[in-house]
Amino acid sequence: MPTAATLGKTPAHRYDPLGPLADAIGSMTGTLSSQVANALHQVLEATTPASRSARLQLIRHLVDIESQTVAIEMPKSAAAANDLISTAQAAELLGYSRPYVAMLIDQNKLMGATVSTGGHRRVSRAAVLDWKAMHQVTDKAADLRTVGQKAGVYKSTEADALRRVKALSKNR
Repeated sequence: MPTAATLGKTPAHRYDPLGPLADAIGSMTGTLSSQVANALHQVLEATTPASRSARLQLIRHLVDIESQTVAIEMPKSAAAANDLISTAQAAELLGYSRPYVAMLIDQNKLMGATVSTGGHRRVSRAAVLDWKAMHQVTDKAADLRTVGQKAGVYKSTEADALRRVKALSKNR
């Protein structure tokens, strides 16, 4: 695929996949299709987060159009799982703070996240739920207690502690 820098240098007979789109946009706006093609290549082929976000949004939009054309309907649960959500919504799902979720996105630990030109992070609900399933303990309190006991953090066992609590409650 030609890049924006090499677009003008490529032979005229070489096929440009964005050519038909550029021609259609040019005919609608009255702009030269070569200018439109150059702009499309610059936006879609750049390696910036904004360009990545634009590509992903374009792909989602095209999939939506095609699925409507051939009457493919995504199941409600799958559609909800693929929704893009904010860091605040992801933090609520995970039980963590919003800055922690933003850090996970910035470190590419939550896959499929996008960052808008304004710096707003979005991540798919499915990616958040997958991360939660892989990284969170189901019963944190019980598990932390067990780990602490195994590490020798507590001087006595849970049974000893319960006996002491019962003894203290009788003395009241």
